[in-house]
Amino acid sequence: MKNITKIVAPILILGLFLYGVTHFSFDEKIQEPILRKEVIKVHNGYGYQIFSGEKLLVQQEFIPAVRGNQPFQSAKDARKVANLVIKKIQDRTSPQVSVDELKELEIVFSGQ
Repeated sequence: MKNITKIVAPILILGLFLYGVTHFSFDEKIQEPILRKEVIKVHNGYGYQIFSGEKLLVQQEFIPAVRGNQPFQSAKDARKVANLVIKKIQDRTSPQVSVDELKELEIVFSGQ
């Protein structure tokens, strides 16, 4: 009887482990948080906010990567950069924006 217990116990434990892995890990889908943007009016221009659900992740009142505190000249420009930042967050890359990326998006700013 002892020999059977030595064989059955590890098989039973392994079976329970595999059952748990297949039923609990693969049935639940990992959902990425839904990111959304809001363009905001700031003094002399526009900025943007990025939210994950109701949590504020980013509040950008000035054009990133540009010297001085220059707001976006249009809501459209703020929206384009917010979209870029959201894509970077979703791609799990650094959300920093470069001057070259601003130029690619045709964002208007002083000191171009």
